[in-house]
Amino acid sequence: MAGIVTYNPDPDDLSKSVPALAQQLDRLVIVDNGSDNLPIIRDVLKPFPQVFLIENEKNEGIAKALNQIFTWGRAHGYTWILTLDDDSEIPPTMMKEYEDYLEGCAQNVGIVCPLLKNRRDKVVFHSKRSEDECITSGSLTRVAAWEVVGGFDEWLFIDGVDFDFSRRMVRAGYEIHECTSVVMPHQIGQSRSINVLGRHPIIWNHSASRQFYIQRNSPYIDFKLGTYSPIKARARFLKDLVFILIWEDEKWAKISAMVRGWRAGMRKIRQMHSK
Repeated sequence: MAGIVTYNPDPDDLSKSVPALAQQLDRLVIVDNGSDNLPIIRDVLKPFPQVFLIENEKNEGIAKALNQIFTWGRAHGYTWILTLDDDSEIPPTMMKEYEDYLEGCAQNVGIVCPLLKNRRDKVVFHSKRSEDECITSGSLTRVAAWEVVGGFDEWLFIDGVDFDFSRRMVRAGYEIHECTSVVMPHQIGQSRSINVLGRHPIIWNHSASRQFYIQRNSPYIDFKLGTYSPIKARARFLKDLVFILIWEDEKWAKISAMVRGWRAGMRKIRQMHSK
């Protein structure tokens, strides 16, 4: 089965992804986080009996919505769940490629993820950033592994939910594998790659509200997992600040959100440290 979290999605995106998933899977669970266009979403889903829609009255955050998807999947006997963003483009043989890849894989494989192709500039990049980090969209996750690590951390709300989850999964003894035969078109915010001395870093250009959660959650996750370093945390903050100042728009709103997020993250760490 597959799961999608929606929050004011573009109906055109769902009109493409839902039929593509219906051809490959027997069940799709969508958790809507209080979208303003919920009636339109219902109309898009109406022709597909294999879609089960869970309607949250307000935005509960992506972590809680993902836990709702996995709780539903576990209750109905599913052992693997494909998670996707509401604007994800589904390669036509995605599940077949994953099934072929999993044949003969060890039981400690917790996540299989794809390569990603930026929809703006067609640059291909990794959804697996390191041995213990991968993004949620396009990932096929073992339900038993989700259960072992205690699910997604709902305090995070949105940013870092996937990396926190995958890091905890690797610490629990599971592996993350990247299936390079699956290349999924994907767009993260208004991201684009740039050329800096022959290197091609990605400018994510996240919104101000997203910047708040980035700066709030990053130090919290590191502190929780025992990898927090004040020096590295400040260096990461300064790097993000420089990227915004040079390459992004809405600079003041984003910098203000960064500072508020940083302060909130530091408060959380102090609370955890005092316990």
